[in-house]
Amino acid sequence: MLTKLPPLVFSGIYLVGYATYFFELAGLATSHAFAMGVGFLALGFLGTCCSWILLSYFGRRRIYNTGLAALITLLFIIGILDCMPHYSSNPALAWAQSSLMLLWNFTYDLSVGPVCFVLICETSATRVRSKTIALATAAQAVVAIGMTVAIPYLINPDQANGRGKIGFFFGGLSLVSLLWAWFRVPETKGRTYEELDIMFSRGVETRAFKDYRVE
Repeated sequence: MLTKLPPLVFSGIYLVGYATYFFELAGLATSHAFAMGVGFLALGFLGTCCSWILLSYFGRRRIYNTGLAALITLLFIIGILDCMPHYSSNPALAWAQSSLMLLWNFTYDLSVGPVCFVLICETSATRVRSKTIALATAAQAVVAIGMTVAIPYLINPDQANGRGKIGFFFGGLSLVSLLWAWFRVPETKGRTYEELDIMFSRGVETRAFKDYRVE
């Protein structure tokens, strides 16, 4: 269950629902913000489709951790751009920040987004898989409510006025998630459910799953 929760919840995915508003706060005109919002979702869809190919050639753990590292980098750059001098009078910074948000969404939907659902299916014990998936999804939904309520307060000008600085917030949470994933997310590519159950029962370290031989 925990394979799904930290990165999915903490990587900033709930910003998706506020993408167009975020672009406006960044400094784009309403028409441009709307167009960027459409592109934001389109790139997310493209990333998800590309992830199908990626999963065929690369391990889940590699995609997951590499994707998280890329998301962290993008989020911190977004935050740094928001701290640049004369931000409000420099349209290039607004466009750069907004473009990085599009790249962030593509990266998320290429890696962490779809892979977490693969992992939760493959790492759940066979006997309780349906219950594990249901519990993980319910727990994620509960946390999502809190995040959805909190984000407007973080970015609204009359509240925290975080704007792009929210990248520091989610970047920090994503960094914690990456540290957690490095030690807790196993490599499940090419393994049968029986092999995975055996390795978990034997207490094999998650980082050793890739090369472990089940005999």
